[in-house]
Parts: sequence; structure tokens; C-alpha cells
Amino acid sequence: MCLKSQGLKQAFSGLHWTETLEIVTLTLMLSMIPFHTGISLFFTYCWFLSVVLKNSILKRWSFFSWHQDKSYPYNQNAYMLIPMLVYWLAYLISMLWTENRAAGWTEIEQNAWFFAIPVTCLCTDFRQISKKCLRAMLWAFVITLTLLFFYLLAKSIIVTQQSSSGYLTSGLKVFYDYIHHTYGSLYIVSVLAFLYTELVGEEKLGRGMLVLLALCACCLVVFLLFLNSRAGILSFILLSILCCLHTCFIRKKQRQGIISLVVVLTLLTVAYNALPEEFHRLSRTSSEIANGDMSDSRFQIMQSAWTVIKEHPLTGVGAGDRMDVLLPFYDTPKDVLCPHNQFLDTWLATGIFGLLTLCLMLAWPIQAAVKKKQVLPMLINVALLVCLLVESMFERQMGVSFTAVIYVYYSIILMK
Repeated sequence: MCLKSQGLKQAFSGLHWTETLEIVTLTLMLSMIPFHTGISLFFTYCWFLSVVLKNSILKRWSFFSWHQDKSYPYNQNAYMLIPMLVYWLAYLISMLWTENRAAGWTEIEQNAWFFAIPVTCLCTDFRQISKKCLRAMLWAFVITLTLLFFYLLAKSIIVTQQSSSGYLTSGLKVFYDYIHHTYGSLYIVSVLAFLYTELVGEEKLGRGMLVLLALCACCLVVFLLFLNSRAGILSFILLSILCCLHTCFIRKKQRQGIISLVVVLTLLTVAYNALPEEFHRLSRTSSEIANGDMSDSRFQIMQSAWTVIKEHPLTGVGAGDRMDVLLPFYDTPKDVLCPHNQFLDTWLATGIFGLLTLCLMLAWPIQAAVKKKQVLPMLINVALLVCLLVESMFERQMGVSFTAVIYVYYSIILMK
């Protein structure tokens, strides 16, 4: 552990203060998202400022002059953020035919990070971020999410003691009151994916790091179950299967893969008996899909969105009218809900162009990860895909900011 700290200090020792500032703000951008999206966005502003300062002082405007710098190859992986920028432009273009302009500008403002973050990322080259530094940045996210679990667990215990029933389940409401279950699940599964890559990485972990990894992983799995999210449980199951397949067939360690699979199945069995309601929702949904039963309210919401999409398949209805056109399917305006599927939501608002851009935005990191033999972007994007299928993830700031920030980390990971 001491040697790792010394290596990290050496990595920072030769940096200009503007480069150090960029690393710090990048770390805080990601780490603060689970605690408070607004604070994370404040550090995003700070990142913009640090990039401008670095480029101005060091004369390193990557987007404009990278071809003139023969000493460093420009990070072409940053180009995968361009679809994200185009995705925001699709919402902006849809304002040409939207009627509810006030709601439309609110949508565009909310998704503005899909424009600002790619532009800023294209103006920096991340050359100062070493592999050790990158791992430290991601570990900061692990630690903050684990600390959030202990904070919410303490609050839930206090609520349980104060309740008349005295059962822990009465205090679990603290978890999904603090953070939306689907978004929280995405954060947790992303962290678990990173911990897996740490466990099987080239650099051997010391005993202290292994203990920390195991502690964080156990706490976060419990955190995931407490959030009572069907998307979260499904993402975790898919993540476990992919990790076992990666261990068996890519790393050629069948014994470890089988042991890991047995451990995961045992864990899920224990969790099913301890928290049957969380798994009952998932099994019930699976049975409904298999039997063609679409009585679940979420399916009915998606069906109403699909009905409107069939009437406007090419252009959509515009960013501002996406909720208004669903009103005939509900009793009152207060009952109107978003499609709970980001693909349908994007298609409804921006038409087929926005949908194709969203698909490209998701597919590019996976393609780049396969080419570079990097498993982490692929695992996180699988979890993101599951969440996008059951939630309009980009209709809340916590979904937009996390997705935009994690794509910055994709660029750094694929470069390193």
C-alpha cells in the first residue's frame, strides 16, 4: 500500500498545477454524483475551467492543434463522444416543430451536458493521467459510494428503532427515498464492474487492497438489494454471467470462473430468502413477459408511447411535446408519465435520427473496448443498456451527468 502511494505521488510530482487541477475536478465530478448531482455539476464547471486554464497556459488545444504536436498521438478515442454531442443537437433541432417551447428548452437545458462535456473532452488530451492515477480516480468513486451505503444504513437503523413495527424493512425506505432505485443501481453495478477488473487485472493486489475490495463489493451488493430495483438485479445477474464467461474463456481460468459462478448463485439464493419481495417483482415481470401478459403499468406506459411513435416515426413530436401527446392515454395531466424507456422516449421526441444517434452512442464504446481488449466499458454499457430499457434515464440530471462523465472515463480507459 505504501509503495502504491509513493507511485501515485511520483505520478503527480511532475505535473503542472493546471493538470493536477483537471485530475482533481475529474475525480470529484464522478465521486459526488451519488451524493448530490448539483455538487457534481459544480465540479463539472470547475473541470471546464481547468481545461481552459491548462490549454491557455500550456498552449495545448487538442481539438484545434493536435495534428501539429508530433510528440504525442492525439487520443482518437475521444471521438466516440461526438455521437453524444449530436444526440443533444437532435433535441435542439426538434424545437423547429415542437409547440410547447418552454418544456422543450427545459429538455435541452437538462441534456446540455451531452454537448458541453464532449466539447471539453475534445479540447484536452489526458496525457497527464497515468494508469495509476486513473485507478485512484475510479477507487475514489468506489469509496464514496460505499460511504453512502453506510450513511443510509445508519439512517435506516435509526428509522427502524423509531418505528412502531421495529422491522428493518420499515427503515429500508430511506434508501430509495434518497436515491432513485434505477439510477442508484446503475452506479452500483458500474462500480462492481470496476472491482471485477481490479481483481483480474495485470497488477497483483496486496492483502490490504483485497480486503478493501471484498468489503466494498459486499456492501454494494447489499446496497443494490436494498434499493429494490428490478433493473438493478437484472443488471447484476448479467454482470455476473459476463464476468464468469470472461474469466473462463478470455482469461482461460475455468476453475476460478466456475467458483465465482457458484459464489454468485449462493449469494443470490441467500438474498432471495432474506429479501423475497425484491426478487418477486423480477420473477413476476419475467412471467408476465413470457406469458404475453402486459398488465404491468410500465408496459402500458410504453405501449402508449409506441402508439404515438407510429404516427410520427421520422421526426417525432418534438422535445417539448413528448409529454403532452401522451395526455389522451391518461385520465388527468397529473397521471401522465414518461415512456420509462429511453429508446422510446428519444424516438418520441427527436424521431428516427435521435434514436440512431443514441444507438451509436451506446455501440461505439463497446466496439472500441473489444478492439482494445478492455472489458470495463463493455460491462458498464451493458448495465446502462438494461437501465435505458426500463427507465427514461436522461430525463433526470443524475442520469445525464453520470452517463456524460463516465464516457469521459471511457476515453481515458481506452487510451491507457
